[in-house]
Amino acid sequence: MRQIGISDQTLFTSVAQGAGFRQKLEAARKLDHLGMTAVETPKLSQDEADMLLMRSLCGVVKRGTLACQTGLTEASVERTWEAIQGARHPRLIVAVPVSSVQIEYVCHMKPPKLLEAVGQLVVKAKSLCNDVEFSCEDMTRAEKDYAMAAVKAAVAAGADRITLCDSAGLSLPSEISALVKETREAVGADVILCVRCGNELGLAAACAVAALQAGADEIKTAFGDQDGLDAATVGGIIRARGADLQLESTLDITKVNRTGSELDTLLKAFRGKATPFDGHTFSDAGEMLLPAQADEEAAAKAVKALGYELNEDDMAHVQEALEREGKGRALNRAEMEAIILSSSQQVPPTYRLKSYLINSGNAITPTAHIALDKGGEILSGLCAGDGPIDAAFLAIEQIAGQHYELDDFQIASVTQNREAMGDALVRLRHGGKIYAGKGISTDIIGAAIRAYINALNKIAYEEKTV
Repeated sequence: MRQIGISDQTLFTSVAQGAGFRQKLEAARKLDHLGMTAVETPKLSQDEADMLLMRSLCGVVKRGTLACQTGLTEASVERTWEAIQGARHPRLIVAVPVSSVQIEYVCHMKPPKLLEAVGQLVVKAKSLCNDVEFSCEDMTRAEKDYAMAAVKAAVAAGADRITLCDSAGLSLPSEISALVKETREAVGADVILCVRCGNELGLAAACAVAALQAGADEIKTAFGDQDGLDAATVGGIIRARGADLQLESTLDITKVNRTGSELDTLLKAFRGKATPFDGHTFSDAGEMLLPAQADEEAAAKAVKALGYELNEDDMAHVQEALEREGKGRALNRAEMEAIILSSSQQVPPTYRLKSYLINSGNAITPTAHIALDKGGEILSGLCAGDGPIDAAFLAIEQIAGQHYELDDFQIASVTQNREAMGDALVRLRHGGKIYAGKGISTDIIGAAIRAYINALNKIAYEEKTV
């Protein structure tokens, strides 16, 4: 029988994110008692409540490993280590996305520069902690040679374990199996291989079994996560077919279902803020960075505080976006960063959004009227679609005079308040290449439209310069 590891990411789920301080501690305690190899947490924000929670978790997770993701700077590695160094078995996880679109919008680096950063971050983590993991985010959508180069750079820098992530959840079991075998051949037998399977196609469990059969040493699970591998499902597989698969783990499979029910009740029962620490832990939003009705000087200071060096044109675009989307209110770190990424460091715009009008409802066919400014000329498009966003995209294509294949479309809120900004990502495929665009707005349809125009401008710019 081969011993496998099962690392838990329940504290990553949206339900856990909204839970209180005490509820998270109790959830971690239950996961540790269940026999999870590791209890993982998201990266820390700048909020001191996160630091307090992590230090409290150090005393709760005793049997397994307490693992925490670092950020993408050496300072964040140091801060994370400061938070978990009191754990009985601490682990630092250097999580870096390797797909082209994630590199551009998450890391703000060029691919060659990111490879250097991977080595530097792992070296820094290894100098502090004996147990270092490199998590290769969105690996299944990355260029294979580049992803393998990142993995090799991490191993060369001292990473003890590598996690292969199917972040999109679109892989088939055979593809995951092949990826595990190829990675094993690349890194050797001494490195621990872990797999995190997404569940977009409902194949997370099948992919996990395929990965283990191909030689993976560990899998990542979570309770109550429909987008990933459910821990209760894994317990059922080990109970029913563990002997046939020649696999065993430290997981107490007799308690898996009961623990899942207890965690569901525990995390969902929390409503409101019971202590001054609740409601902020593991929040990427952070403190308010820009006060209400801030002037240009304050905006420039906020941009610099986030580590961005912008030229005059980019700063002017950021200021314009602040006036349009911020509407004079105070903005936190996440909102400020979303505005910077969507409005600065862009190609010269061929198309500018002048106006949009959307008609939609359950009794009418959705239509969109889009007006774009192209070199001082106002161009209009009017189209119907399957939904308001589809209609808007078709209207933009009508103006551009060309259809583009939509490779990917994502939209999410930047923060959780009622005035939350929508953060949209559009990837267009044209001429064998992918062009990514990002847009933000308090109106999610507006965010999607701006993201599409952003990607379209990159296509137009490249066609002009080629």
